Amino acid sequence: MKRAAFLILTVFCLWITMQIAQAKELNITVGFSHFPPWQITKKGDLVGGIDKMVLNALQEELASEHDIRLHINYYYCPLKRCLAMMQTGQLDMKTGLLRQPEREWYVYFITPPYQRYVHKALYVHKDGPSNISTYNAMKTLKIGVTRASVNFPEFDQDKLIEKVKVNGTRNGLRMLSAKRFDAFLGSELVTDYFIRKDRLGKEIRKASYKYKKENPGYFGIAKKSPLSQYLPQLRSAMKAIVEKGYVQLAEDQVLFFSP
Repeated sequence: MKRAAFLILTVFCLWITMQIAQAKELNITVGFSHFPPWQITKKGDLVGGIDKMVLNALQEELASEHDIRLHINYYYCPLKRCLAMMQTGQLDMKTGLLRQPEREWYVYFITPPYQRYVHKALYVHKDGPSNISTYNAMKTLKIGVTRASVNFPEFDQDKLIEKVKVNGTRNGLRMLSAKRFDAFLGSELVTDYFIRKDRLGKEIRKASYKYKKENPGYFGIAKKSPLSQYLPQLRSAMKAIVEKGYVQLAEDQVLFFSP
């Protein structure tokens, strides 16, 4: 009788152990879009970018420190469709999200944010104005800006600065290279990425004036996803990789080493 009870207990413990092990092997679907330098795609596949490198680091941290192994399937979708799929639980995770009230009811945001600031930087032609270090120095310039962009209130509301609206950062840089305006104001990471990608570094230089804007970016987990039960571990892992400087490393590698 005792032997039979011992065997039953042993089998039960093995079953529990297997269930726990299975619970920590998770197949998840992560939504992505084409949004360089954070999400870089090629023929519909996610091939690189800051978000992918941070996600890789998160995956490794979860495995090494929390024994949670994520097996990731990537799914291409525009942001609006990705968010709709998160509402239904078709997507487990989306990177590069702003924390907005209307999203809180169906998304858990992994804190801390992996990106806290977006810098707005000013770029000039190599033959253009000498170093611009203050906001007032911009008032005499014709400045290119991306259409429908939100830069910062003082600049956006300033009627004294002549602004030329362009279709996208890449187009703005090409127009600056052709001297269609005096300077271009853009998000620093995005603009630096396209300057390198299009090999414009010999024609365009960055002015010293820069506006630092707090605009936190998060990884989001669908509340209907099985991954949501591991939110404390996800937050712990994200905190660790942010503190270890992996995000800055990802930015540097994408800006200087990506094709």
